[in-house]
Amino acid sequence: MSAALGLAAIAIAVRVHQTEYRRSRFETARSLLQDLNSGETATVRHYVARLHYGIFNNRRSPDLSDADQAALYFAAYYTMLWCFERVEAGRTSLVAGGRGIDHDPVIEYLDKRLAWHVTEFACAIPRARAQLATTVHDGEVKDRDSAAGFHRLLSALQARGIVDQVFVPGSCPGSGVCPCECHQ
Repeated sequence: MSAALGLAAIAIAVRVHQTEYRRSRFETARSLLQDLNSGETATVRHYVARLHYGIFNNRRSPDLSDADQAALYFAAYYTMLWCFERVEAGRTSLVAGGRGIDHDPVIEYLDKRLAWHVTEFACAIPRARAQLATTVHDGEVKDRDSAAGFHRLLSALQARGIVDQVFVPGSCPGSGVCPCECHQ
């Protein structure tokens, strides 16, 4: 009888642990999405969007000839890239701690919600980068390492079939594929 009670206690403990572990992983995924959509990142998204969309639909582009404005937009650009780097690192951690990417409800939840953001920024990043490059003496924005997290995230979502393969790092495929209003 005591062995049966001991086994039941172990089974209950294992079930509680599994439930808590799953809840913790979903909370991590929710936190990653919140990081992408709130606080400082929400503010810098506005600046990156101005670089991205500013020349379209009769919107005013930022005045990057002003050194203070250029510094503000560079900071926003890098902050956005670093946010994607944090999201990619968190996603990588969740994948490593899961039970296989194809049958993991946490990764499924996260990836489906990340897809739009990654697709949008697959266009926004190269467009913002091109605008910022006009302000740099040698015409080159040195962001390879900073953009690597975004590119890994893009590749991971493409490998899962969630983001179209036509998006390549550093280049927007343009009208007909990209959902950005700059192509409409």
